[in-house]
This record gives sequence, C-alpha cells and structure tokens, in this order.
Amino acid sequence: MKSEGLRVAGLSVHLNETPILSDINFEIRAGETLAILGPSGCGKSTLLKSISGLVPITTGDIFWNLQSLLSSPVHKRGIGLMFQNHALFPHKTVQENVRFGLEMKKIPKGQSDDAVRELLDLVGLRGYESRSVQTLSGGESQRVALARALAPEPKLIMLDEPFNALDRSLRRRLIEEIYGILTSLGITTIHVTHDSEEASQVADSVLLMDNGKIMDHGEFSEVIKSPKNAISAELLGLQTLWKPKLENKNGLHGLNSPWGYKEFPEPTASSYKVLVRPENIKVDPAGVEAVVLNNVYISGQKLVKCSVLDSFSVHVKTDEEFSIGQSIKLLLNLEDIEILLEHAE
Repeated sequence: MKSEGLRVAGLSVHLNETPILSDINFEIRAGETLAILGPSGCGKSTLLKSISGLVPITTGDIFWNLQSLLSSPVHKRGIGLMFQNHALFPHKTVQENVRFGLEMKKIPKGQSDDAVRELLDLVGLRGYESRSVQTLSGGESQRVALARALAPEPKLIMLDEPFNALDRSLRRRLIEEIYGILTSLGITTIHVTHDSEEASQVADSVLLMDNGKIMDHGEFSEVIKSPKNAISAELLGLQTLWKPKLENKNGLHGLNSPWGYKEFPEPTASSYKVLVRPENIKVDPAGVEAVVLNNVYISGQKLVKCSVLDSFSVHVKTDEEFSIGQSIKLLLNLEDIEILLEHAE
C-alpha cells in the first residue's frame, strides 16, 4: 500500500436502496493523474462526490496519506472540484467567483485580493477581475473555474468532464494548458471523461467503469494493450468487436472468421467476444473480399469502415483513399484475432 496519495477501499454507495457503486478499490500516488473512463450513468460522478463528501458512502473508506477522510466535512477534505457546467456564480464577477474558495478558509479580504490576482495570472486571465462571468467564453469560464478550485490550495483536484461543451481544437489546447498548470503545482488529479483519447492525453493511469463497477485499472498503455474484457475494449474505443459463432472441430474449440478458423481454449459460448484492431488489417490482393462503407475519424486517426463477406463490418487503418462502395481485399493474420471475455469476471 502506498503511503502518500489517495486510496479508495471497498467503497459502495446505495441511493434509496439502489446500488450505484459496488466495491470500488483503487489508489493514486501523490502528484499523479488518474483518468476515469466510462459511459454516462456508470457512476463516475457519484464516485467523485463520494470522495469529496458530497454523497454519503454505504460501505468502505477513503484515505489520504493513510488518514481516513470519512469523519472530515466537505470543506476540510482539501479537495477541489471542477464540473462540466463550470458551476460559476452568474451574479458575481470573476474576482468574486475565485475569492469564494478563499472565503471558505476565512482568509482576510486584503490577502484574498492578492491571491486572486496571482491565480488569475496563473491561468492567463490577468486583468479579468471585474468582468462578469456571463461575458466570458467557454475557455475563459473554464480557466476561472480552475482558478476557483485552486484557490484553497487543494491536495487533490477532481475534474468531472469539464471540457465536453468545448469544440475539439479548443478542448485540446485547454487540456494542455490546464494540465501544464496542475503538473507544475504537483497536484494529484482525478479526471473523469468518456473520451479515451482525452484520457490518454492527461493520465498516468486509467480506471474503466461500467454499471457502478471497475472493469479495468492500470497504466493506460498496458490497459489498451491487454484489455481484460470486451466492455473495457469498447470503453477504450477499440475497433472491431463481434460475438463469434463457436464450433467444435475434431475435439478442438474455435471460431470461424472470414480469414479462416481460429482455435482457442474451451470457451463458454455466451461469454466471449472477438477483437480485431484496425492496425492489424491490411489492404492486400491476397485478402478476402470487402466493400468500403465509409471513411471515419476516430480519436484523430483515419479509419476505413468495410463490410467483409456481407457478414460484419471492420475498421481498417490505412492512408489509402477509397470511394464508398469500392471493392477491396483485406488480409488479417489469425494470431491477430484477440478473444476477450464479454463481461468482467
């Protein structure tokens, strides 16, 4: 067990007797960033609110540097929160919004004014003190929200899908700026998102969630290299997944694919899916017949979606240009077909 940082142990949350989170366990070293990736409604926001004390937990514990936070009220946990809607006070100025966190710590106004100026300078908004937050752009509002969250000098800051409302170019630029600030300050961070590209951009490690449970957890490069199950692969944006038709030939179990028969250890027919990564499929005259359906961009990379033998579709990573309806041939080595559990064990 690590001595410095956050540890969540056996955390479960029931609201009106309905389980929202079930047996959540993870750790983050001090100064690192954890991305929590999952679909809407999977419990990501509830987890953040539980850690901060805004939602009571049913069982489990939350530790910072080995000390339980459960008996600490929200304002004494040393945790900052940034939400998707920024949660700024619309009737207050930029200065008044940023000062709010300092007022919670009962810092005198004279001192807080100096601190507000320093924080606005840090986030690139020097001179914005008297501006109404209603006149700010989305990116400016996000910077004000960050300055307000940093004002009480939190040991942990949690960002709940804060960039969703921004266009992709602004989002990418703002993520780089904000994480440059957080890294320079050495603040431990939890970043919630449903975008795998965004998670890979900011995080030291990733935690995948679905239906209130952890599907996978580890360094991003390791998790995407070897997802534990099909749900994890889908959350990571991996293409293409399909449910195989399993067969038994001469006592050996396997599946039929357009590229041939692949053997694998004895499975349970209802519990497996097959993963084919776009980079493993090649356009090759020796391949099987396919028809181009469309060109798509996923996580910034160009993929060609194709129908193979009229049975299912695959995504192919290629720089070649093809027109919709064009016939091409695709080659895949059987060893590149990955077999995953359909659900978590």
